[in-house]
Amino acid sequence: MSKQDLAKAILDTGSFHWAAAPRFTLASGRVSEYYVNCKQILSYPRYRRILAELIADQLKTTDVQALGGMEIGAIPIATAVSDFVYGLTGRELRTFVVRKKPKDHGMKHAVEGAFQSGDRVLILDDVLTTGQATIDAITQARAAGLDVRQALVIVDRQEEGGRQRVEALGIPLTSLLTLQDLKDLRGKPGE
Repeated sequence: MSKQDLAKAILDTGSFHWAAAPRFTLASGRVSEYYVNCKQILSYPRYRRILAELIADQLKTTDVQALGGMEIGAIPIATAVSDFVYGLTGRELRTFVVRKKPKDHGMKHAVEGAFQSGDRVLILDDVLTTGQATIDAITQARAAGLDVRQALVIVDRQEEGGRQRVEALGIPLTSLLTLQDLKDLRGKPGE
């Protein structure tokens, strides 16, 4: 599978929206003419497999032991990758999720899942704009004792300094696609 296959899948599932004028409110509060909703593509097993294969390829040269990120976006990504890698190689990559705020009951953890302090981890996210969700996940994972080695996003919007903000934490960031990749494949609205 290729990044082109992933970009086409994002378009085929209606995960990419492009309006002639800004009308989509982003998590940052800014209004944009572009919106990427990866929950659409992650709803299909065949497309999760493409995504898992591309991310697994990125992991061949890493020694991470677990992967996860901010709820809700990272959960299906981490699960798909973990299952794919295990089925293909038997390598067990455990998963975890970072809560937007710690639970107010039970163990009251901000980070949940199968991890141990000191585990080398990959932080996953669906779309990067300002990088705040990825930064929050890195911060919480570190606070839980995890050794964050890198971050990976499906789509980097290449706006608002997201990549630079994440990398300022000393974390290399990989993106499978950019907003420009989707725009180039889709063509302008009305085309």
